[in-house]
Amino acid sequence: MNFSACKSSTCKESGFTLLEIMLAVFILGLVVSMITVSLSASINAIDGTLQQGQLAYQAQVAMERISEDLSSAILTSDREFIGEQEDNSGEQTVLLSFSSLAHLVFDPEKDSPGMGRIGYAVQADQNHEGDLLLLRSDVLQRPEKDSATGSMTGSEAGSEVEAYILANQLRSVTFTYYDDEGEEQESWDTTVDKGDEEAEEAKAERRLPAAVTCRLEFWLDQDDHEEERTLSFQTTVLLPTGLIQIEPEQE
Repeated sequence: MNFSACKSSTCKESGFTLLEIMLAVFILGLVVSMITVSLSASINAIDGTLQQGQLAYQAQVAMERISEDLSSAILTSDREFIGEQEDNSGEQTVLLSFSSLAHLVFDPEKDSPGMGRIGYAVQADQNHEGDLLLLRSDVLQRPEKDSATGSMTGSEAGSEVEAYILANQLRSVTFTYYDDEGEEQESWDTTVDKGDEEAEEAKAERRLPAAVTCRLEFWLDQDDHEEERTLSFQTTVLLPTGLIQIEPEQE
């Protein structure tokens, strides 16, 4: 079988036209765009799920710590239970201060178990405008003898109180208090500020709340707060010593 060579003058070269190439590029670009949009949506969904998971874990740790502190709260003759509302001034605000048997010992060589003075405060996050930090302080209270009266009083070990960050990326922190009849209170203060005749009667009426509700509201978008996308968590803690009320003896 013989093959004859094709001369350039008689044979035509086959190939793609410019229109075909432009059409192929357009279709390829369209496919790539669709894939990119689909992947971006999937990545955003994954990022959002991870962020919500991180906030949920942070809220769980904070709620567990608050629940343990409050459920072990006690009221002594020289230490008060004080709960205030957030003032939104941007400065550090102590929301809750009370004595509790849930004192944490981080360094056994320098600290020991016992009753601690627990404090919860909020402070503006200097690194993220509009965010709040939830701080927890825990100072061991050691009994000391009052030289004037001879009675035992509690003293806090150390003059400086060091606080640790319990949660960040917060929009608001709210504590709500309930008495033994279920009445809701925005604040709680056992401080006695009355005359001498009424002081003893007022001290007898000092009592812890029966329950405390804590609500933590987190920002979902830490960089853009204009959308007001938040995630909230809430728990209610019963205070055993607040539920048990002892009536004063009748003369």
